[in-house]
Amino acid sequence: MQFATVVAAFAAAGGLIFSAWTGYYSVEVARDQLGQSREDADRERRQQAVLVSTWTQWTSNSSTPRGEPGEMTGFLTNRSLDPVDQVAVGVAAGVGGDRPNQDAARSKGPKVLLDLGPLPPCSRVVIPAEAVRHALGPGTPADVRYKIAGVSFVDVYGKRWARLSSGPLQPLKEASARSKHPSWDNAQSTAKVLLGGKNLNTVWANPGSNISGLDAPKSLKDCGAEK
Repeated sequence: MQFATVVAAFAAAGGLIFSAWTGYYSVEVARDQLGQSREDADRERRQQAVLVSTWTQWTSNSSTPRGEPGEMTGFLTNRSLDPVDQVAVGVAAGVGGDRPNQDAARSKGPKVLLDLGPLPPCSRVVIPAEAVRHALGPGTPADVRYKIAGVSFVDVYGKRWARLSSGPLQPLKEASARSKHPSWDNAQSTAKVLLGGKNLNTVWANPGSNISGLDAPKSLKDCGAEK
């Protein structure tokens, strides 16, 4: 009788251990599935935003003597198959002919936000040096060194993003519905992220307009996938 009791006790204990392990395993599987679902949702939210980028590089043309430097030129691309809206590009200049700090937020030179409005799908905008000098304001030297610090935009899902030229893509909070000046608040948050400051000058520079100094967006050949 005692032997049967001991066997039954061991069987019961084994059942409890098995039940505990099964429960633990189920919880871990559910946790992994939840984590994967969140990663998939985050990837889906970013699928358009990761295809918008901006950078600065030295360029030259046929009139530039061989071996002589050309001019700094900015580029903005939307490689997605949908438009983006409320595009703003941050520009930071150097001081006294020096290049701006690698981190635009620490640059002590003049800074400006270029309000480009909407950007069509699968397109590129060129931001020439002359347009940047004009946006930086009177007194800006012809040989000013500057860089495109980053871009902010609203994607097709209505989400606002910021992407630094040398940093990761990041979501931006929209101004509160109770805000009296949502456009101004959004501009300030954009200036803070891209250029490290607020109350910065914003210049309207819709590409293709007569007064922006920027040509209309040009179509790209390859779009719809991260390059």
